[in-house]
Amino acid sequence: MRRFAIASGGLIIVTALVAVDATTASAASGTGAGTRAALVNAPAAAPQGRSTPLKPKPLKSKATKRKAAKAKRYYVTQGPRFNLPTGNLKQQGAVDLYIKKLIRHSPKGSEIDVSLFRLQTEGMAKELVRAQKRKVKVRVIVDSDSLGRRKGVYDYLRRHLGANPRRSSWILVCPKGRGCIAPKAKGEWSKNHNKFYAFSRTYDSRNVVVQTSGNATGGMYNQYNDAYTLADAKLYKAYRTYFYDLQKRRANGNYYRTYRSGARAASYFPKAKGDPIADALDKVSCAGGTSIRLSSGMFTRTGVSTRLAGLDDAGCDVKIVSGTLGDSTAKVLSRSGPHGGPDVHVFTAQQSQRAHSKYLLIDGRYQGRDRKLVITGSHSYTTDALRHNDEAIVTLEQGSVHDAYARNFARVFGAAKGRLMIAPWSPTKTVPDNATDPEDEGTPPSDGPGAGNPESGAAGAGAPELQLPADDGAGAPPAAGPPSTDG
Repeated sequence: MRRFAIASGGLIIVTALVAVDATTASAASGTGAGTRAALVNAPAAAPQGRSTPLKPKPLKSKATKRKAAKAKRYYVTQGPRFNLPTGNLKQQGAVDLYIKKLIRHSPKGSEIDVSLFRLQTEGMAKELVRAQKRKVKVRVIVDSDSLGRRKGVYDYLRRHLGANPRRSSWILVCPKGRGCIAPKAKGEWSKNHNKFYAFSRTYDSRNVVVQTSGNATGGMYNQYNDAYTLADAKLYKAYRTYFYDLQKRRANGNYYRTYRSGARAASYFPKAKGDPIADALDKVSCAGGTSIRLSSGMFTRTGVSTRLAGLDDAGCDVKIVSGTLGDSTAKVLSRSGPHGGPDVHVFTAQQSQRAHSKYLLIDGRYQGRDRKLVITGSHSYTTDALRHNDEAIVTLEQGSVHDAYARNFARVFGAAKGRLMIAPWSPTKTVPDNATDPEDEGTPPSDGPGAGNPESGAAGAGAPELQLPADDGAGAPPAAGPPSTDG
């Protein structure tokens, strides 16, 4: 019995094969009766030039085949995944198609919890409804902004999942003008900006979470996005706790908390005071040439930009790629320092594919020793992501994970054609420091123009002044609290 492990499509296949060796017997020459009997019973000699075909023995009995089938297991691979918006359709949709595959292979009785800023693609909506029809418990939370553009997708999900949180499946909408947890703030766009999927079971894996930077929109194809998959009971439970706090829709401007599991941690926002990203940068030493990489669709947080400029002055190798820079951030980063200042690339208005990932990479001295760290998730480097949004990030300490993100950064950094010049002024177009990311996203390839209703194909009309539908259960909590983590 030999066992082989095969990596395929982000999954590990473990199967058992039985090796059968075919052997032939040769008769010894002799004159005894025993020899004559052997010759009589031996098969007729084959014509010259041919070998005698041996009747093969059955490789496996039916029972053996059934046993082998039961032994076959498919496990989700933990780690990062990236799309390529300039590639073919499969490369463009690498993250989106991967998530749909996980939904498709969630077994009967399992649970899927989804929280998204926008869920506007027919493909994702249909996949979730198919899962619910297979008796998977599907629960979805979206920001009110999700209804304003393609309301037909929401209507379809509500029609099939319902909106009663006392039932096993439902879709809920955060209150208008705020997140599900993040409260309203004057002059700010508070929202549920989350982008995660939690699976009690998918394939043969349990306690799986996919934390991504992309919404279920066309941006999953035409923007640079990432996703990190973990199969971790502690962090799965943390995401579920957060998910059900979102479901309660109780405003809390200082919700911030962190859960740890080994070399990984998950943190949830909003946070009223302090900045965990700035705190992380304060623990960096530039001795030995520490490298720092940052990617963000919009970068307006001056507390972070000031520290990055200071670290470059101290000798760190700092590189940044962004779609849009804030006024003060651009000024700080364009200041010439003893090492020339951070190297900043930006996507120009003429480029249709832009950065949407939100990650920070550190490779070097951190808290007094050499480490490789990744911080990634839905959290943009803006003030509203820190103070006024429902957000989630994961912090990862693993060399291979960091190196995969570093390779992705090099690709995105090289694709951005704009440069932030070191000068008293910057030719790069900037936005106010308190600007919020509009997350302009196109139509996914599969939906086509004018799509919006997965059943009829009619466009979903969403007025700017949207009246949110009431929940079927009037916001009641689950009858028995969050379901068990073992699925």
